[in-house]
Amino acid sequence: MRMNKKKNLITSLIFQVATMLSGLILPRIIIGTFGSELNGMVSSITQFLSFISLLEGGLGAVVLAELYKPINDRDDNQIKSILGSCQKFFTKLAIIFVIYTVVLSIVYGYIFKTDYSFGFVCSLVYILSFTTLVQYLFAITYKLLLQAQQKIYIVNIVSAATVLINLILSVVLIYVFPSIHLIKLCSAFAFLLQPIILIFFVEKKFRYLKSDKSKSGYIISNRWDGFAQNLAHFVNLNTDIVVITLFLSLTDVSVYTVYLLPITALRSIISSMTNSYQSALGKYYAQGEKELLKNNFEKFNRFNLSITIAMFGTCLILIIPFVSLYTQNIHDANYYQPIFAILITVANMIFCIREPFRFLVLAAGKFKETNFGAVMEAILNLALSLILITRYGLIGVAIGTLIAVVYRFVYLIVYLKKNVLQKPFRSYLSDVIKTSVLLCINIVIAILMDFRECTFIQFCILGFVLFVLESVISFFLYFKLNTKKVV
Repeated sequence: MRMNKKKNLITSLIFQVATMLSGLILPRIIIGTFGSELNGMVSSITQFLSFISLLEGGLGAVVLAELYKPINDRDDNQIKSILGSCQKFFTKLAIIFVIYTVVLSIVYGYIFKTDYSFGFVCSLVYILSFTTLVQYLFAITYKLLLQAQQKIYIVNIVSAATVLINLILSVVLIYVFPSIHLIKLCSAFAFLLQPIILIFFVEKKFRYLKSDKSKSGYIISNRWDGFAQNLAHFVNLNTDIVVITLFLSLTDVSVYTVYLLPITALRSIISSMTNSYQSALGKYYAQGEKELLKNNFEKFNRFNLSITIAMFGTCLILIIPFVSLYTQNIHDANYYQPIFAILITVANMIFCIREPFRFLVLAAGKFKETNFGAVMEAILNLALSLILITRYGLIGVAIGTLIAVVYRFVYLIVYLKKNVLQKPFRSYLSDVIKTSVLLCINIVIAILMDFRECTFIQFCILGFVLFVLESVISFFLYFKLNTKKVV
């Protein structure tokens, strides 16, 4: 089991590095080749397509919670039944997604006025939808099984290889035949490799799963209780671009996505180092090992806190020079947005800090009990963004996200204190003070120091030095000065 955790962590980091490289290289080449508006359009369409995940209703998290006990009990029949019902649901969802894609292509082509023809936009929507369709039809059920088995490293290896193949194909095509449709079509076929390989591996490794298609009568408990959790998570990660598309412009979408490149990369790296803990926490909870659960959660939380502060503290100082270097010689949009940069970075930092608390709720299957907090987070984020965007633009969107994330974090602490961890509020005070002081120092440095004129080499050296300093300081504060011993 411990070996699997190491494999999960290492391969998750490899996958995230591959994703980060792809996420940094491709948008820059697309902006340079096709312009900010087309880059914004691709990002906007992708986010509209992701709306279909709302219908998933958080089933993935619910299925994971359902699988922990039968896997621990080695109940193959129960596992087959759960997976069969899961796959049946996702097949139906794939059919709905096809209908949704057709409607979206027509509506997007007519409503959002761009310099591109209706046929250009419609065909691009169809091509971008292909990858999502393949995931729902073939990949998700097997991914959930491997994650519950704590073998997510298999998915990570396959995914990393797919991302790198796609990156190479896309870069070659951009320079040989610069057509956004052809580039995205080749990407779709590259990502088709992932479910093909997973199907081959899983059905060979777990032969009994070949008969699970007929075992679809299992009723998954808490089926719709996970919807609110999924809704809140979706709103925080996806709706900003949709709101910006509706009320601002596609060039503003491009500005937003460029700032989110380093933030998303950091969030993904942190997630890759912490995702495997959800299955471990679920296992301890299913076994009733309360003290073991609390001790491991404490370790998990401090590790996550220290690495998040180190990474996002560095990001706060360097995000403006990064965007300046990234958009050098691109003048079709205003990419200098310092206030927005600070707000959206802080919001995502808090989002990452609270992840252990959200993972614990998911691992314990406490969906229905925490629905109110999830729904309120979604309402706050969407409502505040809609109210503030017309007056403050991108800054208004960032404020809405920040307030909603903070609210949900406080809600999770209160709920877990009463129901799972029984941890007094004063035990959080030390970490809150330390984090607030570090955050304020980094914001002041980011405002006072202007590194926009630095070269790429200077940026890399500065980033390395800052990250080392931030890491040493955060480790010292959250571990060496920790008054409560983590056992």
